[in-house]
Amino acid sequence: MRANAASGFVINNGSATNAAALIRTADADVIQMNVPASSVTLNNYGSLVSLNGSGGGAQAVDFNAVTGANTVNNHAGGLLLANEADAVRPGANGVVFNAGTIRSVTATGSSSDGIDGQENSGLRVTNTATGLVDAARHGITFGQKNAAATSTLDLTNLAGGVIRGNDGSGINVDGFNGKQLVTIANGGLIAGNGVTGDGDGIDIDGLVHLTNTGVVRSVNAVEAGGLAFSEGISVGGGSIVNSGTIEGLVAAGNGGAVGRGITLAGNDIATGPLAGTREGLYGNASIVNGAGGVIRGQSDSAIAVTGAASGFTVAIDNRAGGTIRGGGLSTAAIVTNADNAFITNAGTIDGSSSGKAIRFGSGNDTLVVQGGGAAVLGSIDGGLGTNTLVVDAGAGKAFSYAGSIVNFAGVEVRSGTLALAGADVVAAGSALLLSGGTLDLTAAASQTFASLALADGSFIVLGDTVLTFNGLGAIAAGESLALAHDGAGYTLRFLGDYAGNAAFLQLMGATTIDSLAVTYSFDGTYTNVSAVPEPAGIGMLVGGLGILAAAARRRKGVAGASR
Repeated sequence: MRANAASGFVINNGSATNAAALIRTADADVIQMNVPASSVTLNNYGSLVSLNGSGGGAQAVDFNAVTGANTVNNHAGGLLLANEADAVRPGANGVVFNAGTIRSVTATGSSSDGIDGQENSGLRVTNTATGLVDAARHGITFGQKNAAATSTLDLTNLAGGVIRGNDGSGINVDGFNGKQLVTIANGGLIAGNGVTGDGDGIDIDGLVHLTNTGVVRSVNAVEAGGLAFSEGISVGGGSIVNSGTIEGLVAAGNGGAVGRGITLAGNDIATGPLAGTREGLYGNASIVNGAGGVIRGQSDSAIAVTGAASGFTVAIDNRAGGTIRGGGLSTAAIVTNADNAFITNAGTIDGSSSGKAIRFGSGNDTLVVQGGGAAVLGSIDGGLGTNTLVVDAGAGKAFSYAGSIVNFAGVEVRSGTLALAGADVVAAGSALLLSGGTLDLTAAASQTFASLALADGSFIVLGDTVLTFNGLGAIAAGESLALAHDGAGYTLRFLGDYAGNAAFLQLMGATTIDSLAVTYSFDGTYTNVSAVPEPAGIGMLVGGLGILAAAARRRKGVAGASR
């Protein structure tokens, strides 16, 4: 059926009581609207099938040329099917409502997509709880016309709905920059599978605003002559809010690919000296992983920020009950690049498979640990740049860590407790700032910091610990530092002679150990700090010495009398 001019044209195939209606073509589009200024609505309750005998690209529905209003309603039980072609091509500002099945199939490897917007913008797709978009290549796709064009897609996939690319991405959007914006609300399943190439769950060469309460998954990927990345999501920036599952998997036996949860980067660079790398971000990027949310890379990072420096920022917020889990033997669960990154963790960041939880790049990066349920499994590497670790666990709560913390200019304990277990968990180049929390070194044999600064009343708990500060920072007036020890002995020392240092003297006046005042002495290398014995203890010592002296005199008298 072809209409060359129409306004307000409505096509009904079947009805709510007639799902047996069938329109089938041997080698042509089943429904085509070919006039730009037209408007058309299709209501399908039955089947529209393009057999496409010559493989010439005959769609079930082709509204690609329409620039007016165009709507495709595929109701429950309806089928839109194309062989060796795209099933549906909506035009500019096209609307697709699917409660049935939209399917494309191929036996020749043709680029047969479920819904293909071509270079049209303003697409709106709703896939309901009974909706299935099942495509030979991409489930849903469209492309930015040129670098100057603004293009959008608004997609809602309700719980129970499935959008699947069988040899491509679930959602594939080709573009050039941040002028391409895709908004997705997913409560169902969006899945990609690379049999002959890439197969990401969601692959957007632009910006995304994604809210996911369902599953976004990549099943596999193949790359001729190189390592393939099977990515749950690959986007150039925007926002991702997840309380469902985002994962990158690899098919059994595929040793040429790794499964990654999320990649934040621009397009692949195919030519020139940077060939094989990625462009930088096209906009700021944020990921919020809420309670129950899982972001997982089966054999690679859960989240990787790659590509060239862009000047945009990356924010990752893993909230209480959220899990970010890496896989494989060599990559960290979270990896960033030269852009500044800010990670907040109140959930679990699991890098136990590789022993690496976080590896920042060369930006100025910050890690904030919050709440009493936070866990980081694996090393924490600040990378290059000026980086800060902040523990803000909250009153009465603790963050316990037994790994390795390196390449941070400063470690701040703001609230709650930072409990370190092991020897020199924090690299000696980090300055310690106490701003109201507790540093618990009960299980730490030794710990060295570049310096100590005190901004608010704070606590340190020592075991049989050697605690060394190689310098002294700012000491806030009127604030106190209380130390306690739980062990046979401890060492608290500052590198150098601080006898005449005003800030040190101020600190000593505000410091107690086991509720006792402190004293200090220089041994030629370190200024050692210890508690002043209690006066009662001194009295007992003097009394004991007196008793010993009297006993000695009595012994002397007895000896004289016996001569």
